[in-house]
Amino acid sequence: MSGGKFALLEVPDLKGGQPSYLRLGAAAPLGESPGDDLAERIQSFTDDDRKRDGSPGFVPVAERKAESAKLHTKGGWRDHTDGNRISTTQGDKVEVIGGNYRLLILGRGEHQAGWDVSGGHITEVSETFGGGTTIEWVENYDGTWKVVETTVKGEVHTTYHGDVYDYYYGKIKESQTGTDTFPTLEVDDDKIDDKNPPPRQSIPTENPTIVDRTWAQSISSYTGSEKLPVPSILNVTWAKEMVSRTHATSMTDETTVEGPSDSTMKADSITSSTTVTGTMKDTTKAERIESSTEANEIVSVTRGNTEDKMYGNADSYTEGNSMTTVLGIETTVNLGMVNEVVLGSMIEATVGAEITVTAGPVVDVTVGPKLEVSLGPTVDFSVGPRLELGTMGVELHMSKTDIAITNKILSALNVFM
Repeated sequence: MSGGKFALLEVPDLKGGQPSYLRLGAAAPLGESPGDDLAERIQSFTDDDRKRDGSPGFVPVAERKAESAKLHTKGGWRDHTDGNRISTTQGDKVEVIGGNYRLLILGRGEHQAGWDVSGGHITEVSETFGGGTTIEWVENYDGTWKVVETTVKGEVHTTYHGDVYDYYYGKIKESQTGTDTFPTLEVDDDKIDDKNPPPRQSIPTENPTIVDRTWAQSISSYTGSEKLPVPSILNVTWAKEMVSRTHATSMTDETTVEGPSDSTMKADSITSSTTVTGTMKDTTKAERIESSTEANEIVSVTRGNTEDKMYGNADSYTEGNSMTTVLGIETTVNLGMVNEVVLGSMIEATVGAEITVTAGPVVDVTVGPKLEVSLGPTVDFSVGPRLELGTMGVELHMSKTDIAITNKILSALNVFM
């Protein structure tokens, strides 16, 4: 027995060798008394190594460890029983602990469950789920406690009925589900039993299936505000297949961009289908519109009456063959001057009636051979002077009406006045 005063109440042989005792005062050396094999499992507290530099009531690590080292030698109260201990209290019970508290429950085996309450923080340990809790003092926000909880295995079902308000103010809010590297997650569990600390766990990661369903009276989502917009927003999505369906009675989509707006799409094929039972209206206002299309073939089909209005100059350039087929009546009205220049061969074929009415001067210049074939009646009516110049013929007339089924003129020089 160690030196110092103590009082000992002992029942050494309770029901065939089960000892029970209560010792007050000086402590006995650890290992000499029954139950010391259980007592030696607790040698320290979680706060002994906790980072708390600069925290309120700061105590250096060395002093914390030195105090915990006296746990089994400081003396005070020591009791043990091989039987059961039952305590009942009819009224109130108050326990005030000036130091730390640690509870280890072995569960009639070598399991580990309990609490470590040290340094003003509570750490819970259970074999129900693996993981740990890290608590340390950081200098964020002029100094605060940071808690990091890791859960390795478990299942959570939450049912809550009531109003929920969630407010967050901080520098970082990060959320991650799954991983793209599939590493093995290494986790250290919190420990209560210093004699048998749990081994480090290697947990293979697994990406989940995510299903999100929402029913609500109304849904409003706001990001930033006109007074304080978000400086930068980045949305990146990688997927093998994306399906988006929206069903609504009415829909309004408005986007306002003060600076440039860029949109890029790359795809193997694109299919776009729009069905509108009423009127479809598309309005675009811009200082300048540029459109560039590169394709091996472009097919455009429009069914329905078409009205196209253009205000301003129009330039059209085609490099390659161009063919226009009209099944019906085509009417072209030009209020102004029409300039047509053909550099090369020109073939015009009319199958059916053709009526050309010109009110005003017409200048038709052809550089190269020109062949006009009309299979059917042709009426050419001109009001005003008309001049045709060519290497093979000159026609000048103030008023002329030609109606012929067949007309053939072969001459080196023809002049009509």
